[in-house]
Amino acid sequence: MKAAVTLICVLMMGTATAKGAFDDTDDAIQYRQAAFGLIKENFADMGAMLKKKKPMDSEAFAQRAQHLALLAEIPFTGFIPGSDKGKTDALGKVWQQRSDFDQRASQFAQATATLAQVSQGNDLKATAKAFGDVGKTCKGCHDNFKKD
Repeated sequence: MKAAVTLICVLMMGTATAKGAFDDTDDAIQYRQAAFGLIKENFADMGAMLKKKKPMDSEAFAQRAQHLALLAEIPFTGFIPGSDKGKTDALGKVWQQRSDFDQRASQFAQATATLAQVSQGNDLKATAKAFGDVGKTCKGCHDNFKKD
């Protein structure tokens, strides 16, 4: 329930931040970290179901996948100029190689949309593949643009 409330708050904030309404770079960093936290929570829960660490609930999985797709673009609005300084794990390469970073963000959004769609069916193999594809987009960005 707490995650759902946080998700709603982040989604509501997305409208304002899409217009660049950050008070300062620390706000942008906190915003994107909160969104990434929700992404991580949803992704981890789905992974636990696929790895049989918790019971598979196809309805809950599909809901998590839908949440992930909704969240996919939100943190990237927080990568504003100057937000490479402060309490962040983002590497300066985000701003130096912005087109590559933006392309990877787009690939993540596309992969999460596919997962949300595929998870609506009853094909666990296709769902697991789509989940793996999302994980690959995460890893690709983390490997290139995030501190260890």
